[in-house]
Amino acid sequence: MLILASASSARRNLLKQVDIHHTVIISGVDEENFHQSEPKQLVKALSLAKAQAVAKRLLKNKIDVPDYSQINAVLGCDSIFEFEGEVFGKPKSKKDAILRWTRMSAKTGQLHTGHCLLLRKESSKDIGYLEFNNPIQKVISTQISFSKLSKSEIEEYVATGEPLECAGGFALEGKASIFIEKINGCYSNIIGLSLPWLRSVLSSSWENTRN
Repeated sequence: MLILASASSARRNLLKQVDIHHTVIISGVDEENFHQSEPKQLVKALSLAKAQAVAKRLLKNKIDVPDYSQINAVLGCDSIFEFEGEVFGKPKSKKDAILRWTRMSAKTGQLHTGHCLLLRKESSKDIGYLEFNNPIQKVISTQISFSKLSKSEIEEYVATGEPLECAGGFALEGKASIFIEKINGCYSNIIGLSLPWLRSVLSSSWENTRN
């Protein structure tokens, strides 16, 4: 069983989509305490902090999990959209979202997702004993090119409320999909978790345990 250290429904849906059995435990990490100016370093630090926070609580038996013996790994993720050297979080208002989309029209930005996987040590798989290996970390970046949008298209999209709920001000899996002209890189990474990366790491781990 994978422990997802994230409140993101988009990440949960990605794991469900590929039938990865998981349980969600929200990390409780205060992102306001992280001040790295470089976007990739920021998502790397946040994903590590989230995974380690949940692992620490598990190690101290402070989380009610049905069966500790079934836990195989803890996954922490964090995503940031970078546009023209600026980090875009969730828009603060509809006005902010309109201004942002006006800037992004016919231009390209990058979505960075930091991934941190803590794999359970094979030696700790006895019931009631839990220990993790060193973190496996990866920051994956995907380029997103937006179509040229009219003022009315931007205003109508912002009026749906969707961009106010999303980092970057858009949801690839939502209404914004019609405005995304080109993607260069991992598709699921934009949604919040690179499934190809996760498959590769989990597959490698499984192979190592067999050898």
